Amino acid sequence: MRLPLSTLLSLATGSALLAQGGDLIYTTSTVEQTLTGSGGTVLQTIHPNDIVGLPVFPCPRLAEKWLPRNAFMTMAGDEDGDNAYWEPSLLGRINALLTTQTFTGMPNNGRKVWYSPSISMGTTVSGAPSLRTGDIGRIVRTGAGDGKVEYFIRQEAINNALGLPLTTTINVDAAAFGPNQGLFLSLADDIVCNPCGGPVLLRDGDVFCLPPSAYALTAMLTIGATAANSAVVVYTEAQMDAFVANAQVTNRFGACVPAAIDTTALEIDFSIAASLVLPGCTGTPVFVPTLLFTTESLTGGAILTTAGGGQIYTASCGPMGTNCGSGPTLGQQIGLRPPMATLGIPSFVNALAWSRVFTYTAESQVAQIPMGTPARIDFNTPGLNTWVFLTFAPTGPGAVAPSTAFTWGMLGHPDYYLTPNFMGVIPGGFATYVSPPIPFVCDLVFQGVTISSAGLIEASTPTMIEVF
Repeated sequence: MRLPLSTLLSLATGSALLAQGGDLIYTTSTVEQTLTGSGGTVLQTIHPNDIVGLPVFPCPRLAEKWLPRNAFMTMAGDEDGDNAYWEPSLLGRINALLTTQTFTGMPNNGRKVWYSPSISMGTTVSGAPSLRTGDIGRIVRTGAGDGKVEYFIRQEAINNALGLPLTTTINVDAAAFGPNQGLFLSLADDIVCNPCGGPVLLRDGDVFCLPPSAYALTAMLTIGATAANSAVVVYTEAQMDAFVANAQVTNRFGACVPAAIDTTALEIDFSIAASLVLPGCTGTPVFVPTLLFTTESLTGGAILTTAGGGQIYTASCGPMGTNCGSGPTLGQQIGLRPPMATLGIPSFVNALAWSRVFTYTAESQVAQIPMGTPARIDFNTPGLNTWVFLTFAPTGPGAVAPSTAFTWGMLGHPDYYLTPNFMGVIPGGFATYVSPPIPFVCDLVFQGVTISSAGLIEASTPTMIEVF
């Protein structure tokens, strides 16, 4: 299918949009609600293992669920072998996000974004080592089937760069990557290690870098081998504290935030040129870009930048936080609903990445239903209608639903689930599909298909229903 001219122009200008402050995806630290209410559907409730999309327009910015946790469960299958697809704590909090596809000018989707979990996945479907807290990876379909894991970087490679034993358990808490800038990371826990410059107590607020000279990129633009003891600490926790204090930003209570506590999200701030140059261990200097970041102390969901010694990041619709003396940071800046007009959301932003956002989501209202009960699936559809399809999934310990490439789509979910049965049509926007009563015990995958306003045929994220 031929792409409209507007779409081609959008792809070609992706880097320019980043420089102006583009779409973001992020995760929260606690359960939150969208500012829009998402049409009263279950899509309004944001969990720490959902990924949220925040488009650059309109103003005020409106967030919607972009990749629901139920889609992760569908892709992963029965990863812990307990004979159930429903795993509401799968991945725990999503601690880090990377979107290398952004740098190619193409859109991202649930198979292309990279993430790091706060709880390691089981190995029943994927095989060892699966996706661990020290890895950055994604759940994919390979020649060996669905529920497998691809890695942007493995724990062992990070440990090698930090001068740690390769088997050391670590927890990646924040990540940002640029092909010419390197990989910037922060860990969730303090740890004694031996990076560039010698032994150090690496704190959970520190930011360190694996510069491009310290690793080999694969053909997929992922990081393979790393040089031993090559990681460079670019900002200490004390420096991150200073950035936060200088930003003069409030938390959810309206109090001015004095320190970082723990760095929780990183992304490269392309709007301001880098000015920091540090010595590296390979004889090549390390150029540190301006970074967007969030911290555990930034309840209300503020996003800051290291520019100017620490500031509230200003995007297309305004500052991503509230200045000291001007009231609380409410969460509306990131499209989430505060509990009241004078109190912000309890969350801090737990992971953050640039991404062109295309939202087409499906999520079951209740993921496990008794036999004889109708399934209820909520959709957020970008087209005029959604054609709803149902697929019977394999059952038993270690089962995973098989998928295949959805070759017609360009922006939505890239796979559909075999063998689809057409169930009916519902209107576009936020809408609910209600099935006939399911007469027997089974596992089901529901998915939608639409024709977008750009004239493209797109598939929604998948969602599971278990009938008992």
